[in-house]
Amino acid sequence: MRLSAVTLLACLASAAAFLPVVPHHRALTSRASFILKAGTSDTVRSIILKNTGDDPKVSEYLSNNSDDKAEFEELGFDSLDMVEFSITLQKEFDLPDMSEEAFAGLKTVDDVVKFIEGIKK
Repeated sequence: MRLSAVTLLACLASAAAFLPVVPHHRALTSRASFILKAGTSDTVRSIILKNTGDDPKVSEYLSNNSDDKAEFEELGFDSLDMVEFSITLQKEFDLPDMSEEAFAGLKTVDDVVKFIEGIKK
């Protein structure tokens, strides 16, 4: 059985679809990092909303403040809220146990995003 050139090219193209994509350019790597950060930020914000019972005031605060400005203290998080938040983060991002000292240093959404990305690298 002989394969035509078109059939051979179609087979090769199909096989190439299953190869992993490896970025060769620095701009692609930084863009991937940006996309990861955006996804992490959205997930963290979603967790905050779920933990606060989808409070409209919290939603408005998060909408009006960037990650580096959105502080947990301003959201009204107490120590119990922070413990619940840390447990949810561990489950969602498959993080190792966090020490109280490490988590106490996280004051903003951006701090949490950077913490998660540092562990996930």
